Amino acid sequence: MPSRRSVLAATLGGLALTATPALAAESRLKSLVDSQHARLAGFQTAAIGAFRGRDQYAVNGDTIFQIGSITKTFTGVALATAVCRGRVSLDDRLTKHLPGFPVSEAITLKQLATHTSGLPRLPTGLLTDPALDVWDPYAHITEAKLIEYLRMTQLIAEPGSKYEYSNLGAGLLGMALNRDYGTMVRDWIARPLRLKDTGLTVTDPRRKVQGYYDKDMPVPDWHMSVLQGMGALYGTVNDLLRFTHAHIKDPSPALKLAQRQHFTDGTTRVGLGWHFGSLPRSGEIIWHNGGTGGFSSYTAFSPSRRTGVAAIVNRFNAADEAQAAAVELLEAL
Repeated sequence: MPSRRSVLAATLGGLALTATPALAAESRLKSLVDSQHARLAGFQTAAIGAFRGRDQYAVNGDTIFQIGSITKTFTGVALATAVCRGRVSLDDRLTKHLPGFPVSEAITLKQLATHTSGLPRLPTGLLTDPALDVWDPYAHITEAKLIEYLRMTQLIAEPGSKYEYSNLGAGLLGMALNRDYGTMVRDWIARPLRLKDTGLTVTDPRRKVQGYYDKDMPVPDWHMSVLQGMGALYGTVNDLLRFTHAHIKDPSPALKLAQRQHFTDGTTRVGLGWHFGSLPRSGEIIWHNGGTGGFSSYTAFSPSRRTGVAAIVNRFNAADEAQAAAVELLEAL
């Protein structure tokens, strides 16, 4: 992994003496984002950006990456949308929407969204399946294969009792909401919020970057097959900034429901897909990170300060670097 680089000092010099307050604020935002982008210079491609109030700026903001598990926040918003439209209830049983699937009758949709279903991170049998391709580990999972895995999968906790992060649970939630996950995200979230590059397919191959396992090893994109709700979306930093900003500026009932705390054990606090944290300057933040075989991502926003950040790099297992740059940027806004 690349070594961490010291952050370049953001200086406005004499600009603030002659610029209008609006221009000075925009210039400072640009300087802060540019400094954190320099911190990520060791990656082939890095995108980072932020908003503060109405101002937004990003470097490589329209570059397309896989956003990995940040997809789960879209699945959470989709659940909130379905609830607000009266299509489902948070307390609906999973088996009501996936009849015939061998899962516990006790698991609810809210538990899937808050990682309290008791399901393990991955289905039993996945990692030992001869059909597994380690470079695209979910691509082979058909619905029949998933049901086979679920027959072997045991709960690791009583549903609703504790937080256990589960890719499997988020994938099942996406299936339960709509078997056409891509159309649901497009119609319910991407189009209303003007997220032009967020979806299951690449909108413009010219802006899509190659993912890397390490500095010199390109790898294929991951394909989530039937478990798309856990991490299948493509997106951009600009789209993530629009998405998080929508949670702050006149949020819809669904966005309000998604960012409400729905579970806490005194340490971990979770909304519908979102996690809660706290920073010294930003106060309470709402966040998620993500990763696939060739990409690492992070996004967060501070409702009280009306600020938000997003960072994505085209390298596997680099979420710490993306998060560190994004968090420092958020604190500096």
